[in-house]
Amino acid sequence: MMNRCIHTYLFVSLLFLAPAVCLTASETMKLSVDCTIPKQGYVTSSCVIPVDAKEIPQSIGLWYPKWVPGSHGPGGPVANIAGLVVKDRAGNPLEWRRTPGEVYRIDVNVPGGVDQLVVDLRYIVNQPTTTSFGHDCFFGRTIGVISPSCLLLYRDGVDIDQQKVELRVEMPSSWRAASAIAEIQSPEQRSTEKEASVYQCEEVTLRVLLDSPIMLGKYYRVVELADADGISPPHSLHLFSDGDDRKILDEKIVERYREMVRQTSLLMGSHPFDRFDILLGITDQLPKNGLEHSRSTFNVLPTSVMRSIDSLKGWDRLLVPHEYLHAWCGKYRRPSGMVKSDFHTAKDTELLWVYEGLTQYLGELVEARCGLMKQDEFEARLFVELRNAIHQDGRKWRTLADTGAASHILRSGSNRWGELRRSQDYYMEGMLFWLEVDARLRSSSDQKTSIDDFCRLFFKRNQPLKSPHGYDRGEVVDTLNQLLEYDWDGLIRRRIEMVQENFSPEVAGLLGYRMEFGEERQAVPPGTFRARGGGDFLDSLGLVVSGDGAVTRVKLDSVGSQAGLVPGDKIITVGEQLWSLEAMTKSIRDSQADGGVKLTISEGGKVKEVELPYSHGARYWRLVPIDPDITLLKQILQARDN
Repeated sequence: MMNRCIHTYLFVSLLFLAPAVCLTASETMKLSVDCTIPKQGYVTSSCVIPVDAKEIPQSIGLWYPKWVPGSHGPGGPVANIAGLVVKDRAGNPLEWRRTPGEVYRIDVNVPGGVDQLVVDLRYIVNQPTTTSFGHDCFFGRTIGVISPSCLLLYRDGVDIDQQKVELRVEMPSSWRAASAIAEIQSPEQRSTEKEASVYQCEEVTLRVLLDSPIMLGKYYRVVELADADGISPPHSLHLFSDGDDRKILDEKIVERYREMVRQTSLLMGSHPFDRFDILLGITDQLPKNGLEHSRSTFNVLPTSVMRSIDSLKGWDRLLVPHEYLHAWCGKYRRPSGMVKSDFHTAKDTELLWVYEGLTQYLGELVEARCGLMKQDEFEARLFVELRNAIHQDGRKWRTLADTGAASHILRSGSNRWGELRRSQDYYMEGMLFWLEVDARLRSSSDQKTSIDDFCRLFFKRNQPLKSPHGYDRGEVVDTLNQLLEYDWDGLIRRRIEMVQENFSPEVAGLLGYRMEFGEERQAVPPGTFRARGGGDFLDSLGLVVSGDGAVTRVKLDSVGSQAGLVPGDKIITVGEQLWSLEAMTKSIRDSQADGGVKLTISEGGKVKEVELPYSHGARYWRLVPIDPDITLLKQILQARDN
């Protein structure tokens, strides 16, 4: 008995370890999803997977999608499965076991003569997670989002660009649905014990299916965004809301989205799609969310920010432009190491400083050009990100490229010393890099060459593609050199691929600004994201302190660090005063005369006095124009006419 178990284990293990055989997907998979009772907290699905009745061996491997595009890591939410049954055509259950060492794969014992597997799943929705947030399933009372990647398994060895799938979704009878997959005309309407409306989609490849979320709900309206601009293919804005969206959606925002489509068309010059669908949920029933896709974007924003264009700020305002620009940067053109023919092979994410960093810059560029963001707001964004980069201690050991390579372990934050670990800095520092590229192109060519020209070359669509068009670092350098002969390779090495003692804010000078210290904190417009609050004393003492006096951050080699302060300490008094932000600010201002800042802190239950040898007074980083007549940034942000 023991020997037989060992042989079985070795047989299954060898099947898993052996190179996958690319199977011919001659028959279509069928995926049926039942979400007719949104309030129950789970959805069910049934996936029919064709197999060869004569196939040998009789153990067939099935994968749950692991590396879902857009997540940049092995974050498929397999933990949310709350029921998995595999059957044959007649409904007879088949035995399965988890592949040893791989939670995303199962091995099914298939007897002879079986020509299809039926996999029934129960999936728990609305689960909190940091790794699968954008490609999960969420449901409220009258609105929901389905990510097909959560609800199916597929055969090991199948090419996702060859395997075809049919999708059918049952939902409450009063609901509508939208996605980038064309709906079959006159969808079936039927009545059962629970009346349901059926959303039946055309046959697509497995890659396309998993790249096409479905938004559904009771309150739905569609608005055309490119019906008259003459330069863009059809774009539809699918609005799902908690009620009448006309009462919670400022039509000025819709007009800005129309201009976003036009400005992006002028920026890119071609389109990697024949039509595009923007799915936008305006709701308080679902969490704020967003993810890029090839022919659609998935976005959820709260009702409070959409009532007025003046309320739409920061990340909320950038969400739709950012995810939209990904249709070119990340979905059509993707780093070669991230282009795979399945959803389980590990990806090389080091070039996320292009995938996400360039998209971050282009998204904010289009945001400004379409009128959603003003120049002073862009300047504030520039200042905030330059200052954040200056205070990033983790660059002394981890390169910006490595924040991309290690992306999936950096998404969740850290309560202490998170800046030493670094975060997904390829977004914001990547944006600063591409802004510097744009500034160098423009300043060296007398405004004849810009990032617009790079986009028209790099993202040019010559012919329709069924899968992403890969690129490597060399192509990025070569494309830049076509526009301007410069040591782009060296610039990438310095900014992206080398550890740095200090961040170089050279991009500020290229744009006509300089970073310098002043006695007053630089004001930024409300809603400027990642701006720190009043307890931020990084520029002087190297500390961030919460309102109750708790030290939340200490900059390495700062006055605070040298005095022995660490995150978790709590300030009780400042000089002779009980702790307050006002007392701390005053003590720093008076330090020139007092010769230091005296604190009483609680450290691990013990109280001790600490004197910080700081005497520079109030000191704050500021972004200051070198010449009041700044023109380069204005020209970068100026809307295009042709």
